[in-house]
Amino acid sequence: MSTDFDDEAPLHEIARLWWIGLVAGIIAVLYGLFVLSLRPNALSSLAILAGITFIFGGLTQFLAARRVESWQWLFYVGGVLAIAAGIAAFVWPDRTLYVMAVFLAWYLVLGGILTVIDAFLGPKYDWWWLRILLGALLFILGAWAIGSPMREVLLFVNLIGFYLLIYGFTEIFAAFALRSAGKTVGTAQARHASASGSG
Repeated sequence: MSTDFDDEAPLHEIARLWWIGLVAGIIAVLYGLFVLSLRPNALSSLAILAGITFIFGGLTQFLAARRVESWQWLFYVGGVLAIAAGIAAFVWPDRTLYVMAVFLAWYLVLGGILTVIDAFLGPKYDWWWLRILLGALLFILGAWAIGSPMREVLLFVNLIGFYLLIYGFTEIFAAFALRSAGKTVGTAQARHASASGSG
């Protein structure tokens, strides 16, 4: 006979690994602070991280090509290009960082324009005008950076750094929440087992 305690057993098992989220969060926070320090080593590490991501993405494309029935060549081409971009990131880290910064600046400009257009043309829910402010902010950030290599890289690095901080703190809080939930389930299961044994 299934009980609520049986359903909560997987949560109790997962909660034992709460420390993995804590370690990941601490590493993300420390790396975010390192990136925001704007040291040359921090900037180079971002390019290396991008290179690893590109290569991993390329290998994923090769695996995906084996699962699809048509257009396999497109996945192989994408995989080759991604791996080539990853190697280029290792060979020319400074140029890679600059190219990524340029793409980010233009992405913010276009994303800001589309966000404002969507806010005006889309349904008007409560607080819909916040999308206009968000779009304007994205556009201003991107437009401010475009045309200046220093500002483009500065914007890119700061956004990555703040993202890492937010992600890291979120993981830390989630890890402690998972630990607390695991303790609660463990205590409830112990009481249930004790009550069953005495009954």
